[in-house]
Amino acid sequence: MLRTTLLILSCAALTAQAQTITTYRWWVDDDLATLTTTPVAPQADLDLQVTEDLSGLDGAFHTITWQFLDSDGNYSVPYTTYVTRSTGPVGAYSWWIDDDIANSVTAPIGPNAVVDLVADLPTGITSGTHVLTIRFQGNTGVWSVPLSSEFSFYTAIDELPGVSDLLVFPNPATEQLFLRVDATTAQQLAIEVLDAQGRAVLRQGGWQVSGTTLQAFDLNGLAAGTYQLRVQGDAGGWSTTFVKH
Repeated sequence: MLRTTLLILSCAALTAQAQTITTYRWWVDDDLATLTTTPVAPQADLDLQVTEDLSGLDGAFHTITWQFLDSDGNYSVPYTTYVTRSTGPVGAYSWWIDDDIANSVTAPIGPNAVVDLVADLPTGITSGTHVLTIRFQGNTGVWSVPLSSEFSFYTAIDELPGVSDLLVFPNPATEQLFLRVDATTAQQLAIEVLDAQGRAVLRQGGWQVSGTTLQAFDLNGLAAGTYQLRVQGDAGGWSTTFVKH
């Protein structure tokens, strides 16, 4: 059952020569087979609502078209608006990398749960820029529109012995930047974020890493632009760039 209040129209604006609105009808996606007609009593404001079962619609955008019949038997010009069907509470999510949906990962998710995809992203993928895509499924079985984010992945970093790979997510970033290190040797890292003038704008020292370790950085205080991310280990240092939107 979908109940959506779409708009409130003043009947006075839809009348001419003192006629009154007696009926309205509506249909979905230009399909007159979905036509529904509803009589109305005279009233100052007409609250238009869809109370029919539209569970057959998917989660994409759809149109609903309205038309009004006055007491002289004349229909108004059709009025069309966009709507989207609610998928209900989220019960599952699915994600994949680089459009490889055939190897997507799907898992259930409970109410108010938080999905930590950065920690769960696979290791051992090729160095370079990749795209993570995620979508959510409501309890009606409808999937949301997929959301995609780019991230950077690095392997075989000679300057950081004992680090097998390093992930920067997302890149470009907006509010937060996540750095994930997979270390074969336990060690301590120091992180700096440098602006275009080489000034340190963020610092994180004494970061103990062993196995898969994740660190988040708050970027809300930084202006949009390109920054250098510098990682200093026990036996060397390495740097890369990221973009803040």
